[in-house]
Amino acid sequence: MNAIANTIARGAILVAGIALFAILAVIGAQIAARVFTGNSLSWSDELARLFFLYLVFIGAAETSVRHTHIAVDLKDTFRLPGEIDRLLDLGRMVLCIAVLAIIAVGAWKIIPVVENMQRPATRLSTAWMYYPVLVGSLLMIVATAINFIACIARTSPYPPFADDNKDKSDSN
Repeated sequence: MNAIANTIARGAILVAGIALFAILAVIGAQIAARVFTGNSLSWSDELARLFFLYLVFIGAAETSVRHTHIAVDLKDTFRLPGEIDRLLDLGRMVLCIAVLAIIAVGAWKIIPVVENMQRPATRLSTAWMYYPVLVGSLLMIVATAINFIACIARTSPYPPFADDNKDKSDSN
């Protein structure tokens, strides 16, 4: 299971990094075009939005794997016993999976509807705007399910990663 989680996390980081670089390149090209030619690029806004969707939805899969997303830690806030905190964590994971499944199904249903629609400037299919929503939601479901199984098995609720273990051994 940890190999799957590691693969998801590393792949998500790679895709998110490429998307971030692409956003910077597109916005940089837009700035350069305005400064040097006085004209803007008609396609830059559409591409930047597309890359932003990939950055957010695919990048969020990495935070689901490593459990580094924003959360309220009820155990520290309310001094809850470990078992109650674990049950709340399990409930949160079930709720996350349910919401992500709704989002994934919605994306799955809308892709065929918008498949033949084109973005005005790039002429790309509008479906490309929904692919990262679908893929990111599915990756987050898998990551959350892996964390759920680890929590049920009473192993660490957050899978260990080679990079994390390396950092801990270096600090000792």
